[in-house]
Amino acid sequence: MNAKNEKFDISIAPVFTGIKVLALILMIVFVVSEFSFEKESKAAFSDVSAKVSAKFNMDNVLTGDNQMIKRLYGIDPNEYAGVTLYYPSTNMGSEELLLVKLSDESQKETVRDAMQKRVDSQKKVFEGYAPDQVAMLEKAKIDVEGNYLLMVSSENPDEVVNEFLKALK
Repeated sequence: MNAKNEKFDISIAPVFTGIKVLALILMIVFVVSEFSFEKESKAAFSDVSAKVSAKFNMDNVLTGDNQMIKRLYGIDPNEYAGVTLYYPSTNMGSEELLLVKLSDESQKETVRDAMQKRVDSQKKVFEGYAPDQVAMLEKAKIDVEGNYLLMVSSENPDEVVNEFLKALK
């Protein structure tokens, strides 16, 4: 039998269709999983902290110790892979930065909620007598990127967040 006379066996057509459908499903699953899950950053905490701190105005802040982190945010720094806090040096300031590297994914909501609670409570403190500080707190950013969280209240929080994102890559 020569090649011109050979016919395609129609009985195997469903097999090819099944393979195409399976390949399409696997491709969709891969694309969705690649883009829907937050990736953990492998960046060293000390590097991320140094780069973020370099973009943050350090003129009117103090470095927070474990006790201050517990007092202001209600979280225990010893439970995390890394924590950096810069908080206002006076009661009249609202410039603040908290950077946290999670030890476990389950900690994310606790830290996120603590950051939001801090921003909200500071707004209430300054309402009525320090509108410039309230305005700064209105611009405050909380950014969650995989295993890192950042809260920054400053004149230019976007610059700090941009540096944060670069440092994680």
